[in-house]
Amino acid sequence: MSDLVESVNVVLPIKILGIDLSLTNSACAMLIVTAAIICVLMLCTRKLEVKPRKAQFFVEKLFYFIGSIVGQKLKNQSIAFFPYILTLFLFIAFGNVFGVFPFGFSFTSQFIVTITMACLIFICSIIIGVANYGVHYFEHFCPSELPGYIKPLFVVIELMSFLFRPISLGIRLFANMFSGHIMLKIIAGFAVTLSTTSFPSVAILPIIIDVLLDIFKLVVCVLQSYVFVVLSCEYLSESCTIGHSKL
Repeated sequence: MSDLVESVNVVLPIKILGIDLSLTNSACAMLIVTAAIICVLMLCTRKLEVKPRKAQFFVEKLFYFIGSIVGQKLKNQSIAFFPYILTLFLFIAFGNVFGVFPFGFSFTSQFIVTITMACLIFICSIIIGVANYGVHYFEHFCPSELPGYIKPLFVVIELMSFLFRPISLGIRLFANMFSGHIMLKIIAGFAVTLSTTSFPSVAILPIIIDVLLDIFKLVVCVLQSYVFVVLSCEYLSESCTIGHSKL
């Protein structure tokens, strides 16, 4: 099973003042994806027209799609969060798709990457909540209208649910991408094994299945990006509104 897992390897060793700042294959993949996003957006919008070309139309639809998600979840705060959510969606989507192609590295199948992105959303939601409401932000952990004997149990349940958010958000993306890569590699290995048998033509079946799964995985890549940003918007919106209508 260890051969099926994409491992993080050092590409360029760098140490500054005893601090290890080595460039890994995961970091290289992130740099490639970031450069690809910038290039695609620049090429698609290099010449804006009233009657958009196909590339410009695609970007406009993408902006409208993300804008509708942010607008629905964050309402009057949508303008402030739109650039971040759009960047997050493109980074995850391109990163997911990059890992599907040969010689690509899927950094979104690394738990440390997904949990870091989830924790950033979690920390931002707390900062925004405290900035908007001060210490009153934490009142939703223990509503004043609850009976006294229920409050301790309610606080524990709410706190556990709150702290589990970044973990569940990170695991959801990591598990889906990781399991997809494992499944594709197992089927590809099965095809290679069949090709060495007395009936090598039978290997065509798992190859066809693998190709079809690759196509399906491209859809899953975009879908997982959508799920991640929708949940991120939900958490951010709660920090702006939930439980504070009286403040």
